[in-house]
Amino acid sequence: MDTTNQSPYVIGNRSYGINTSGNKYACYTDILNAIHEQMQAMLSHHNKVIVVRLDLHCDKYTPSNTEVSRFMCKVRKWLYSHYKCTRFGYLWVREQERSKSQHYHVMLIIDANKIRHPSALLGWLQERWSVRGHPRPYVPKNCFYKVHRGDGDAFAEAFYRCSYLAKSRGKGYGGSGANNYSGSRVQMKTSTRRVP
Repeated sequence: MDTTNQSPYVIGNRSYGINTSGNKYACYTDILNAIHEQMQAMLSHHNKVIVVRLDLHCDKYTPSNTEVSRFMCKVRKWLYSHYKCTRFGYLWVREQERSKSQHYHVMLIIDANKIRHPSALLGWLQERWSVRGHPRPYVPKNCFYKVHRGDGDAFAEAFYRCSYLAKSRGKGYGGSGANNYSGSRVQMKTSTRRVP
């Protein structure tokens, strides 16, 4: 996979700052592009979204990513049953550094017309991940961004925060065939122009 530590990073005709921690590490370009694509796609369907960041730590090492994949399916079902969210964008990355088990950095992209503040969602996520025997999810300070379609500054700010997921350090420690990352595949609404 290609990497870059060049910030700003150019996608299409726009430049975006990326978090390289002062050029200390490089970012995978395919992850940066996937983050951008899913944010764009969600904003083509909804006039505003919230982008939420959290980390999921595992109680023990597993060579596959089955646990986090199943969890994202449960998140999708909960969002539909509680808020009638018919569309859900997300991306997770798998990392493992000094600890014996892997952890996942996660971004969620949700229709902000349905969820205006993620407190109830975060409470549910923390409870449900812990019930599965894992440590309580870590929710960083300033964990969410509200982005309106056409607001390039808010888009760039959320993108910068989520670019941390693309850092190359800590990746590549899964079993054979275990992906470093995965995410939703929300398609761009063709009748809506691309947003900045």
